[in-house]
Amino acid sequence: MTDPVAPIGPTARIYAISDVHGHLAPLQAALDLVDLDGDPGAELVLLGDYVDRGPDSCAVLEEIRETQRRHPGRVTALLGNHDDWLLGWLDGEDHDLDWLMGDADLMTVRSFLSPLELARALGHEDPGSDASRLDGPTMNRNLKRALLSRHRPLLAWLRALPRVHETEQQIFVHAGVDEEAGELWRAATPDHVLTEKFPASTGPFLKDVVAGHVRTHQLHPDGSHGVFHDGASHWYIDGAVEVTGRLNVLCYDVAEGTYSSSTAG
Repeated sequence: MTDPVAPIGPTARIYAISDVHGHLAPLQAALDLVDLDGDPGAELVLLGDYVDRGPDSCAVLEEIRETQRRHPGRVTALLGNHDDWLLGWLDGEDHDLDWLMGDADLMTVRSFLSPLELARALGHEDPGSDASRLDGPTMNRNLKRALLSRHRPLLAWLRALPRVHETEQQIFVHAGVDEEAGELWRAATPDHVLTEKFPASTGPFLKDVVAGHVRTHQLHPDGSHGVFHDGASHWYIDGAVEVTGRLNVLCYDVAEGTYSSSTAG
């Protein structure tokens, strides 16, 4: 039996959250602030980087996918560079260990596998033993096969996520767009720029650009972690959850044309 779908009214508020980085509790606190269940005029855009750096990468993806399922047409999830790198590792050659070597203590991989599954992928049956008995390429292949075997639908969902979401007023994106292209930005911006553009752009543009990727303490003169607005067309919301334990939540009031922000964690 499927859940009944309530009629969707006009959008009154658009919320944005970015750079969850494997931190489930702050994400759940942020979703409580958005309150999609209690606010039929709310829409949510998640700007990517759901994995790496925190212990709950898999659970974060599952939470976002389930939130999207429960609120069809009201939740947009975009791809970030860390999500793209995870997929690139899964698709890559077994001898390419770069992403895996960057996964400190296999924290991201561990979030996808049970202790026994991890142990077997590492070449032993004891979940309490972390040292691999296998050479790097074989271990790499085993880990990728284990993730794909257990989470193929979830990873397929991740792979299908778009990289940009445009509204009448905003361009939501993980990192940024080719602003030098002006009105041709959508055709001119390569995929890797959408997820990896650096440094942050500032100043006026055709629409408001709402992005994550660049930690806001790098933009605020006082080094604070709140939402950063450049006074023109750019909003950056990556509050470095791995440092602060909190996520920034940006809200756009469609009728008023105004922004407000809060933090959750």
